[in-house]
Amino acid sequence: MSVAKARSFRVAESETNEVMIGAKAGDAKDVELMEAIPQEKQLTVAFSSISGWVPLMNKADPPLQKVKNMFTSKQEVHEAAKIQRKQIMYKLAGACYPGEVLALMGPSGSSKTSLLSVIGGRTPKSVHLEGDVLYNNTRLTKATKRSVGYVLQDDLLYESLTVWETLYFAAMLRLPREMSTEQKKQRVAKVIAALGLNRCKDTIIGGFFRRGISGGERKRVSVGHEMIINPSVLLLDEPTSGLDSTTAMHLVATLRQLAQGGRAVLTTIHQPSSRLYQMLDKLLLLSEGHSIYYGDAQLATEWFHKLGYTIPYLINAADFILDVASGDVSTKKISGADSRLHLINCAERFLTEHPGGYQADSKVSENVLGSELWNAAQSRRTLTGGPQPTMNPLDEHAKESSAHTSPTSSARDDYALASPLQVVVDTQEGNPQKGGKQHRWGAPYREQIRILFTRTIKTRRFEALSTRDFLQFFIVGVLAGLFWLQAGQTSTVAGVNNLRGLLFFELMFMSMRAMLGALFTFPSEFKMMLKERASGMYRLSAFYFARTASDLPIDCTIPTCFIIIVYFMGGLRYNAGSFFANWAAVLLSLLTAQSIGLLIGSVITHPKTGQTIATITALTMVLVAGFFVQSIPDWIGWLKYLSFIYYGYNTLLKIQFKGMTIYDCGTTYNPKHPETNPACTVVTNLKDSLRLQEDPNEWVWEPLALIAYLLFFRALVYIALRKRTKASVR
Repeated sequence: MSVAKARSFRVAESETNEVMIGAKAGDAKDVELMEAIPQEKQLTVAFSSISGWVPLMNKADPPLQKVKNMFTSKQEVHEAAKIQRKQIMYKLAGACYPGEVLALMGPSGSSKTSLLSVIGGRTPKSVHLEGDVLYNNTRLTKATKRSVGYVLQDDLLYESLTVWETLYFAAMLRLPREMSTEQKKQRVAKVIAALGLNRCKDTIIGGFFRRGISGGERKRVSVGHEMIINPSVLLLDEPTSGLDSTTAMHLVATLRQLAQGGRAVLTTIHQPSSRLYQMLDKLLLLSEGHSIYYGDAQLATEWFHKLGYTIPYLINAADFILDVASGDVSTKKISGADSRLHLINCAERFLTEHPGGYQADSKVSENVLGSELWNAAQSRRTLTGGPQPTMNPLDEHAKESSAHTSPTSSARDDYALASPLQVVVDTQEGNPQKGGKQHRWGAPYREQIRILFTRTIKTRRFEALSTRDFLQFFIVGVLAGLFWLQAGQTSTVAGVNNLRGLLFFELMFMSMRAMLGALFTFPSEFKMMLKERASGMYRLSAFYFARTASDLPIDCTIPTCFIIIVYFMGGLRYNAGSFFANWAAVLLSLLTAQSIGLLIGSVITHPKTGQTIATITALTMVLVAGFFVQSIPDWIGWLKYLSFIYYGYNTLLKIQFKGMTIYDCGTTYNPKHPETNPACTVVTNLKDSLRLQEDPNEWVWEPLALIAYLLFFRALVYIALRKRTKASVR
């Protein structure tokens, strides 16, 4: 359907459109919501012949088949192993113009969400697609995508942020850079007021383990997250699910008001109330991936009546058409499944001749449906043997509404004038980018890093600096200090061997905890990252650099307390240089271990698989580091050079023992003053006496290897994230 035929929606600068629901007009408070979309930036969404297939996972080949494949050509094996696909969408078509609210309805499993993801350009790459989705007669581009708001069915929000912080960071990242910070804050305040979130704006989002805002408020925050950018097209996946009928009606009233500002609004709705249904402009009713009705939402019952399926008296129209789409409406002679197939055939035949859908002036006749379908429809109208049914009052209301097919029809506007929320669309605010250069990103690159760094610190404030973590480090540090109390003040071989255990434990505990903790960093944030990247909020590199930079103050604060406790209770070298060298070496090893955990978590999607790989990797690195096994066979000894613990452990040994005079008083004898004890002799070769892999008196080169490992693994993490984000959606 061409844009030239589209109904453009204009809002005069001297006029305002008001929507009120529920309360008296005098009790409502005027809230300026959003500037109207200029006509040149309005978008018409049209989709045609959308068909989709999803892969079906084949069972694993039995052993005999695997043996057979060894003697079969690779091409034949490849052809035989092609993934089978199941079709979930069948040539779906429709359009939504500026000023309209198009609802996608249907029973569960009817491909509502799949179709919406196709329209929004967020289809998983595993789905095979055919058909076209056009925005103003052109395919969806990255620039156009930034004018499209997409509200997911699952409310993906950071649990540790407040409502204000959630919308503030979205505004700072997504709104045009030409807008000042104060203007962006005003936009946040407008959206919060319009969605009725003022009472909870300083409350955290919360989650399963931390109490926060209610489910309805979470849904409104998700909608506000997309309303921030003043989108030309707004896509919502079941925004009313989990809300009570009044709250859902308020939300849909807000969506209608946004549409009246020149926006195209497409939403999936699972089971709307009768009042909510009457506020819809157009309807695409789906049944197992087929279109069973498309056209004016208020004429759906009239369409089914003409095909012999009259809505019973006092039944919600939305409930009736969903029952029809589910195949639950039957007669004495015709089953519900046969009725559903018949209605699908009628709809597909009608839409072939009338791609604009069923409207008030549409005619349903034998010429349109064909003789077979038309005769079948007429037979269904008289199956009960009585007179031909007449329309009930609900159908009459639909007929009256059909006289006004404009999205601003007086019938629905008059109905909507009963809300405690009054929303005013004002064009005086203007468009900050009008006439200026269109930037690909809302915020400049450095600003993205700064904003994301601040947000990451806030999202991790309960997690990283918690009392639980502090007590863990404090208790373990004190216990280690008591076990090795002032062990560093000895200078005998026996005392040094004992002290090696403290140095190794200090390094291993910090590193292993950091590695295993980092495993779940990106798996837990991956969906959020996909959502924000799909919205064009920031560059992946900006997010990654901000996330990496935030690791330093957060992941190094409490571990520093642990190092201080262990260092001074263990009696290690009492000089500033040795202390800060020990501190830096442990933290460098910690960050390297964390990088390995991040890499495993970014590559392996399954948590248990990631834990298994991380455990094997950690144990291997620990065993070859030189503490548990001093003599590793040459044919496998090269593994120690792959262990960051090997480099960290040798660094700590050199910091502690370099330049020290060590006395050999036997393997178990440890006198307090070995320098005056005649039974003790000075050790000339500390490496051989302690069976070390490196001489402590050599120069400390191991930190360079740790830095190289750190940079290498961090680079691999970025590459893995970029590959995964590109491979997830098309």
